[in-house]
Amino acid sequence: MTIRLEHPDDRAAALEVERLAFGSDVEPALIEAVRDEEGSFALVVVDRGVVVGHVQLARAWVGEIPVVSLGPIGVHPNRQGEGFGRLLVEGALAEGRARREIAVILLGSPALYPRFGFEPGAVYGLRNPFTGVQEDGFVVAEEDFMVAVLDDRARSLAGEVRWHPAFGQTE
Repeated sequence: MTIRLEHPDDRAAALEVERLAFGSDVEPALIEAVRDEEGSFALVVVDRGVVVGHVQLARAWVGEIPVVSLGPIGVHPNRQGEGFGRLLVEGALAEGRARREIAVILLGSPALYPRFGFEPGAVYGLRNPFTGVQEDGFVVAEEDFMVAVLDDRARSLAGEVRWHPAFGQTE
């Protein structure tokens, strides 16, 4: 088993993993929209030559300060529960540090992500523009918006959180 940066020949398999993990074409479409943008990168978990997990990171901003957002993250349904999600999150944070990113933001479970060093965005006075009821009826709670500080410069983050436009944020 190997975790590494996504290679061009991993792309189709990575999209299929995300499609199967979420049971939707929404996440693969988001990945396609951001994967070649400045600041974006992705990691895959490969086991016996097969991509079994994928995480996408994309450029986002807090005020005018660039950060990266984590997600989507998916593991093939037949391989869930084997620790690949943990490896992907840990790998994404390590790669973010290596790239000298100052923070990673995400929308996710407050029961899961704090173990990786994520804190509520509200701790920094940051608010998620997606908080509330979405068009599809899905509710995003403020505590679902979290930040992992990768560099002390992130401790002074302030301002509006802006996700990559592919995620549907309107000005």
